[in-house]
Amino acid sequence: MLEGIHLENFKASRDVPLRLTSLTILAGLNSSGKSTLLQAIGALRQSYDPNGRTDGLSLSGNLVQLGQYRDLLTEGTDSDAITITVEENGASYKWVFAGAPAANQLLFSTAPASPPSFVTSPNFQFLQADRIVPRTLYPQAPQRARDTGFLGPRGEYTADFLYMAAKRSVEGARTFPRTGLGLSDDLLNKVAPTDGLLDQVAGWLQQLSPGARLDADLISGTDEVLLQFRFVGKKRDTTSNPYRPTNVGFGLTYSLPIVVACLASPRGALLLLENPEAHLHPQGQAALGDLIARAANDGVQIIVETHSDHLLNGMRLAVKRGLISNENVVLHFFQRKIETGEAFVQTPAVLSNGRLSNWPDGFFDQWDKDVNSLLD
Repeated sequence: MLEGIHLENFKASRDVPLRLTSLTILAGLNSSGKSTLLQAIGALRQSYDPNGRTDGLSLSGNLVQLGQYRDLLTEGTDSDAITITVEENGASYKWVFAGAPAANQLLFSTAPASPPSFVTSPNFQFLQADRIVPRTLYPQAPQRARDTGFLGPRGEYTADFLYMAAKRSVEGARTFPRTGLGLSDDLLNKVAPTDGLLDQVAGWLQQLSPGARLDADLISGTDEVLLQFRFVGKKRDTTSNPYRPTNVGFGLTYSLPIVVACLASPRGALLLLENPEAHLHPQGQAALGDLIARAANDGVQIIVETHSDHLLNGMRLAVKRGLISNENVVLHFFQRKIETGEAFVQTPAVLSNGRLSNWPDGFFDQWDKDVNSLLD
């Protein structure tokens, strides 16, 4: 497991050390440095092949496209080199690199003799904010992605993965909660009768759109997968009319890779999530926070960037309900100095009752500020 990362002269992070744990939450205003942490991990990951070989840091790859070295080096720094230090399973790994301003492949002046497991392990997902959108057909994954269960950086292989792994059992700690949904047992048994992946995805979708089910089928003779939704109810069974993703709520498709990754990632996997709450109703955002906490407690390390207080509250409630220990949750609030543009971080402690040790100004407090203004 990753236990820490230290960025020096990497974009806005002139000197930013961060503790990482089972569930790491990154919050803050736009362009405050949250994505930089995920990009650093992604850049290291795409710079190594599966056998641990590297030709240096690749700024343009399948996970991140960071431009040129001039785009990466902290503006105004006295140094001409960038350093990334990572702590994994009690060991420290350090990379130092530099290059010409227009270079997009950078040689390491310092690098580990043997890379840490997170750069080569097949158990890895990086789901970016610009994920798949509703369409009728989705691509079949390349064989290596199929072999490792990689969903693609935009979740573009999610439909194919569901087709391949529809009946794969989901760990009991991650199965959807059958209570508190306001839905009858009869409906839930229609929607999600088994612990198979496809059924459990449908079970969690009840928090987003009650009655929703989905099907994924490979179109014979093509490299395309057909994704369809159905809506089950008292008078409609699982053979109800199928609907194209373009004809149902945008959020169902957009959140699908997140739900699948949380349910299907094996223990020991590393999962990076950018804005998982996008396009979801607050109830769905809170439910997604609950699912993320359950997966993290079940051995999947998750680093999540979010702008949603509803998602955060879903994870805080999971702490209060004992679904994950507060010791396994760390919350980093990113800010940026106006004078220099440098990122800095505050880390309120998550308490055992789900509350926070302190509430920094600007940290998910806009609702309070607006209400106070309305009441003035």
